[in-house]
Amino acid sequence: MIIYKFGGVSVKDASGIKNICQIIGNAKCPLTVVISAIGNTTNLLEALVEAYFSGNDKLRELLNQVKKNHTSLIHDLFEEVPEQVLTDVNALFIELETKITKPSSDQFNFEYDQVIGFGELLSTTIVSAYLNQIGQNNEWVDVRTCLDSDDNYVDANILWESSKEKVCTRFTKNQNTLYITQGFIASDPKGNTTSLGREGSDYTAAILAHLLDAEKMIIWKDVLGILNADPDYFENTTKLDTIPYHEAIELSYYGASVIHPKTIKPLQAKQIPLWVKSFIEPNQNGTLITKGERPQPLLPNYIVKKQQVLVSLKPLNFSFISEKDMVFIFSLVTKFRIKLNFTQNTAVSFVFCVNTSARNWKDLAVELEKYYEVEITENLELITVRHYTSATIKEIQFKHHVLGEQKNRNTAIYLIDTNWNFPHIPKKEFESALRDFSFQENLE
Repeated sequence: MIIYKFGGVSVKDASGIKNICQIIGNAKCPLTVVISAIGNTTNLLEALVEAYFSGNDKLRELLNQVKKNHTSLIHDLFEEVPEQVLTDVNALFIELETKITKPSSDQFNFEYDQVIGFGELLSTTIVSAYLNQIGQNNEWVDVRTCLDSDDNYVDANILWESSKEKVCTRFTKNQNTLYITQGFIASDPKGNTTSLGREGSDYTAAILAHLLDAEKMIIWKDVLGILNADPDYFENTTKLDTIPYHEAIELSYYGASVIHPKTIKPLQAKQIPLWVKSFIEPNQNGTLITKGERPQPLLPNYIVKKQQVLVSLKPLNFSFISEKDMVFIFSLVTKFRIKLNFTQNTAVSFVFCVNTSARNWKDLAVELEKYYEVEITENLELITVRHYTSATIKEIQFKHHVLGEQKNRNTAIYLIDTNWNFPHIPKKEFESALRDFSFQENLE
């Protein structure tokens, strides 16, 4: 069995779907293909959930936009639209509309998970129908009937034993079988839909690869592989040819956007190779994630997390930040289900950084104000450098207003104030400032 995973960008329009169907057609079977929601559907559904939960009058407008996007895609994709695909897609919209016309519970995370998976259900229904029409027979699988999870909505945990039995029964390894299924979703013991975390389709593919003892897994992206930096943020980037499992875990942990953080572990456990390849240039080699010691080539890897907010805490009295304070603060962080991207403490202060998009961070800050002096700083960025050199560190310090820094043997993290208007630095002056540092020096 081989596992393919295609993200939303690859299926955002009719030409994209035709392209991935060609890639699928050139692959050997048995093959399981995991597909995300098309384009920005998940964002629209998130806005729809917010409107549903809060009673916002934009609910109908958002639902109609989701319908319009998929209806337009179907008519662009098929020369003659099969009646069955219209029936199947309409049934999903009726199910979604029925859900959001009922009164909402007071549990946002539960309501989120009951709605958010419709993007994947719709996209896979459409792709499966198109494959069948062009002669690539396939089986559409509702992954919720195979993957069991607990009821930790929005970030559910897979129940591995029961999932293994169901997955191995449903995804047989018949020589010519092609399966189309969804990423991101599962079901809890009561049959309710759960989600595995934002961008969790990579993780779904890795779970299936692990349970089915896959030969390999390929994540298809709009880049040639994993680069040492985001090309939208850095001018000069280099593709990494191979990355060890442990290094990929580190990169995803610090926020590298190419791979979901949970993806690697299930593959590493069974030494299943993971390729990251381009659906635009599928014949290119891409990046291989496998066992090993160091990435090749060994270069500084830059990871940027934008839209960060810094929360600074100080005791209201003259006391210190003690171990009891730390335990209390982290208990609240856990209660509000916040992921901390950066923490730092002194004797009299504790600071942490979170994504601005984190739903409950403001509620957490309000709760903390009962016990601490709280200061909020928004519009910040985190820059993480794996395998840094003296020159790369000097460059960051020279170009940015650094509010905080953490550094160990292999990794340096910088909290950057983007509110600071840095003066333009002429290239010659910048190169002069770095004249004592060589970008070719030996890496640690």
